[in-house]
Amino acid sequence: MRSERKICGVHALELESGGVRRPLKAETAGPEPTARYHMATINDEEAMFETLDPVPSEIATAISDGLNAFNESAEIIREAFAIVWRENGRLIAGITASVSFSVLFIGNLWVEKSLRLSGIGRKLMAAAEEEGRRRAAVTACVDTLSTRAPDFYPKLGYVEFGRVSGHAGGRPVDRIWFRKEFPPQLDQKPMAASHLISTEMTLEDVMAGGRRVC
Repeated sequence: MRSERKICGVHALELESGGVRRPLKAETAGPEPTARYHMATINDEEAMFETLDPVPSEIATAISDGLNAFNESAEIIREAFAIVWRENGRLIAGITASVSFSVLFIGNLWVEKSLRLSGIGRKLMAAAEEEGRRRAAVTACVDTLSTRAPDFYPKLGYVEFGRVSGHAGGRPVDRIWFRKEFPPQLDQKPMAASHLISTEMTLEDVMAGGRRVC
């Protein structure tokens, strides 16, 4: 199910209903996945593993649905949405995000190359934050690479709380995590004590389970 409305003058698209994530399918067929098999010893027992590259859509969906089922059993619901910017009906920028356990996780922020540095990115971030707060988020989390204008987020009030260093193409590259606390909303009702969740996130919280949550 998909619904659409406007936030800060741009379109917000509801990507899911009932808190269940439904990955979008690619419009064009990609390369056929290749499979590699290898043995591994775990707790003195051998196991056969299969590595697929690229990831088939049905595998991604099965893993996502399985994780969502587990989260739902723990009463952790993920509400995903997208906010897009159009000019004359043409998509020129957009941002994906989700809200889970009172945290707004920024996914991908994209602005057409010819329109970068025009302020659209800031407006999309503001719209995503507004939508996140509407969904009761009290904190925002986003990550980026040191090669992708990492100064952008601190200018919006985000503070670095984690960093992992690596290399790509012979040059150093860092992955950086940022967070931002939202001021209390005057009309926001206090949460019951049994539902209060700490937003003091650490890098270990974000990387828990080896999966990307931002």
